[in-house]
Amino acid sequence: ILPGRVRRFPQGLKVPHMGWNKVRIRRGHFLFEGIPDGAYFYFAHSFFPAPSDPSMVAGETEYGIPFPSVIVKENVMGVQFHPEKSGEMGVRMLWNFLRSR
Repeated sequence: ILPGRVRRFPQGLKVPHMGWNKVRIRRGHFLFEGIPDGAYFYFAHSFFPAPSDPSMVAGETEYGIPFPSVIVKENVMGVQFHPEKSGEMGVRMLWNFLRSR
């Protein structure tokens, strides 16, 4: 669907990456409306996207290395975390998505 690769976290990092972590906003998008830069979301994963086009990265997270955690291209949006398990900020992001439809 989107050009790029999927990468596993490097050796030395505990996988899966599980728990709360910050998302840094790299570029504005309606998904982030009402969500502050550095808000926490809940992650549970061992792999991360590495898009061919860096302009698709809307959010980034640090877990031993920086990795894209929010990808946006036109009307395709993907997040690496679980918004449904991410409390108030996750609900806000889901609401932002639903409002856009």
